[in-house]
Amino acid sequence: MTVSIAIRVLCVFVMLVAAMAMQASRNQAQAQDCEYGAFGCGHVEQHHQYLEWKPTTGKGSCCNGEDCRPVRARTEDDGSWSVWIPEFRRWIPVPAFAVGEPDRFGDGRSHVCSTKPLTTVPVFHIFCFSPTGSKS
Repeated sequence: MTVSIAIRVLCVFVMLVAAMAMQASRNQAQAQDCEYGAFGCGHVEQHHQYLEWKPTTGKGSCCNGEDCRPVRARTEDDGSWSVWIPEFRRWIPVPAFAVGEPDRFGDGRSHVCSTKPLTTVPVFHIFCFSPTGSKS
């Protein structure tokens, strides 16, 4: 009788471990499907910090719940910034008013809050941008 109980407990344990492994595999696959800089990609990990992010005007919040994310950024010859928007497959200039403090989130990455990049809608706005810690 005790051997039967032990086998049942072992089976339940194995099923739980298998379920956890499948969930971890799904999460990893979802993360790999997310292109760095794409709308919503990387937002969840820093949502609590994005909620506190204010535009340089000091009014409102940069974050509407899904529009902030880490992005690739570069400096242009004139010292301005551009961010790579994967949905458009091109570099988009960051308006000067949107540029905030460098490395605001302390992770060495650039971050942006913007409207959702839709190829069917010609209007795209960047509300807030935090460049990397250096302009290299």
